[in-house]
Amino acid sequence: MGCGSTRVAPVTEPIPVKIPELNRTKKKTKKESNDSESKRPKTTRSTAIPDKDAQNTDHHQQLVNDIEAADPYAFNTSFIQQRRKAIDNHSYRSTIQSWRPNSLQQLVNAIKSLSENKSIVDCHWIIFYWITYNIEYDTVSYFSKNYADQTAEGVFRTRKGVCAGYGNIYKYLCDALNIPCEKVSGYSKGYGFDERESVPTETDHAWNAVEINHHWYLIESTWGAGHLTEEKNFQRELNSYYFLPKPVEMIYHHLPENERWQLLQKPIGMKQY
Repeated sequence: MGCGSTRVAPVTEPIPVKIPELNRTKKKTKKESNDSESKRPKTTRSTAIPDKDAQNTDHHQQLVNDIEAADPYAFNTSFIQQRRKAIDNHSYRSTIQSWRPNSLQQLVNAIKSLSENKSIVDCHWIIFYWITYNIEYDTVSYFSKNYADQTAEGVFRTRKGVCAGYGNIYKYLCDALNIPCEKVSGYSKGYGFDERESVPTETDHAWNAVEINHHWYLIESTWGAGHLTEEKNFQRELNSYYFLPKPVEMIYHHLPENERWQLLQKPIGMKQY
């Protein structure tokens, strides 16, 4: 029955940009070399919320200190280990890369077969990896503002999509596998973002939220698939950081329209974002 048996409208958006790597002296291990999880957004407490006035330092620090996860038990040791184990499973990657499904149903069947008797975290990684490996960001649609079919069927057929399409196909596959999943609309600091511009009045991005063993997590398959180059071309580059990332880090570059999906004890507002 696959992983399901073991489980306890298009929007215009900034496309993912190359995420600068944090300063670190540690060299990449052999396992880390296969994706870009180490390339996390800069979320250092001194720069996450800009100080326009040095006199506001205390207020700034208070805002940062208020950012705490609503569910302190979500990222427990067992979950962290399961997540890392799934990401490092090269058998999953090679098997998924060999798939040639001709329909969404064939893809669902393949996921069910590979995830049979596996954890729900493994199942999500299989979905995430298939999407990031196979779906290309549709830069033509983005720059022309003439968006192609962003339904799960449309994205599967063309193997292209913008964020709405990534979110739709992720949710479709989860629904087919009886896995709780929601599509989240909101704002992001991706390509074209400029802090000096006025506050946006419409949402410009979409991602997903999933429930695993009574805990909610975030999934960002669009940014996990790659980034935009200076030449405005999409460069595929797996970034597993966006596979179940921590809400207290995601909030610095993803602000859900519905504050529930911030997954924070004290949701922040647009001004703080």
